[in-house]
Amino acid sequence: MTYRDTDPYYNSPPPIDPQPTLPLPLNKPFFTYALLAAIVVVWVLMTIAGGSTNTQVLINYGANYGPGIINGEIWRLFTSMFLHIGGFHLLVNGYALFIFGLEMERLYGPDRFLVVYILAGLFGSLASFASKGPTVLSAGASGAIFGIIGMNLAFFLLHRDDLGRISQARIQGTLVIIGINLVFGFMVPGIDNMAHIGGLIAGYLLGYGLAPRYQVVNQYTSEARVTDTVSLINRWWVPATAVILLAVGTPLSIIMWQGLA
Repeated sequence: MTYRDTDPYYNSPPPIDPQPTLPLPLNKPFFTYALLAAIVVVWVLMTIAGGSTNTQVLINYGANYGPGIINGEIWRLFTSMFLHIGGFHLLVNGYALFIFGLEMERLYGPDRFLVVYILAGLFGSLASFASKGPTVLSAGASGAIFGIIGMNLAFFLLHRDDLGRISQARIQGTLVIIGINLVFGFMVPGIDNMAHIGGLIAGYLLGYGLAPRYQVVNQYTSEARVTDTVSLINRWWVPATAVILLAVGTPLSIIMWQGLA
């Protein structure tokens, strides 16, 4: 028995399947909307304070600022995820978060979605700082959003046999989006591509480790349904490993740049 997604997003003609299909268990999104609200509120506050493109405002509000991190302000790796430089930056990231975030939160559930978002964002910030050190001054949710894109890729690769043509189309589309954005990031000055790459890799690995694994219960009855056997509790070691890597990688990066200073 196979299964399918009943979300309206997937209303393309399904492949011919002689077996009955069952809907995937979906969750009601919450954190995607909360994160969108948070980045808009912070952007408004920055605009009032002097402008979201103002260097001093960015530093004051917690941008990924190399000299500050070298001096121990590691909280900037987190706060920088909620800042955006200009209205266009906010709109692009907000749109990507809305499109990919809602889908992944429905499939993974709010808890796993938020964990991947935050940890991928932290890895993106760390990758940016580790590669640029005292010269880095960046902000944006791009690292976390690339993490959600990596999470998307991991889900559809894992379930490529179960979801058939849907997975194939989504894998191809996601790879094209990743490729275009990374090439664009390397070609256009001012784009923090290291944050994108760090978030993408972390999001893919976390997304694969925490991805739903489905099984059919009551298979040969009228009450047959698909259940998710994975939870944040029984896969606790996935985010725990990520936290350990962050806890080791952050001071090592700081020590490295302190030695080079």
